[in-house]
Amino acid sequence: MIDTKFDVYSDTPHGRDPDSHSPTLRRYHKLLWSKPLPDGSAFILSDTRPAAYLHHISQRGEFHLSSDSVGHTYRHVRAMSRIVSEVPEEEVQAFFSICSTIGAYIVFPSQKVGNKATINGARGMHHKVRDRFDLTL
Repeated sequence: MIDTKFDVYSDTPHGRDPDSHSPTLRRYHKLLWSKPLPDGSAFILSDTRPAAYLHHISQRGEFHLSSDSVGHTYRHVRAMSRIVSEVPEEEVQAFFSICSTIGAYIVFPSQKVGNKATINGARGMHHKVRDRFDLTL
């Protein structure tokens, strides 16, 4: 069962990122994304491979997946401080609370191709994108 109100920070060590340190978030991703594919083959994710968040290997190929949030408050981004300061703190906190649940997280392919950044890495590094999921799409 997936608790859509579970705060993934609650089982993450203080100061760490839930994407790599919340066992519940990883378990939820494994449950959500392990499934039969349209052709009937199974896409089953494993969380036991060392140095891999989630992993799948089959005749389809080998896939390494990572997790990341798609919602951000930008309250700690200096360049956004003028804009964020216009939003009441209780609204920023309410949005952060929503962004701390499984509904605000997605998995991304995490294996580099041709030594280029992954799609998730590129969205985090580009100064005009700033982790915005709408611009990533």
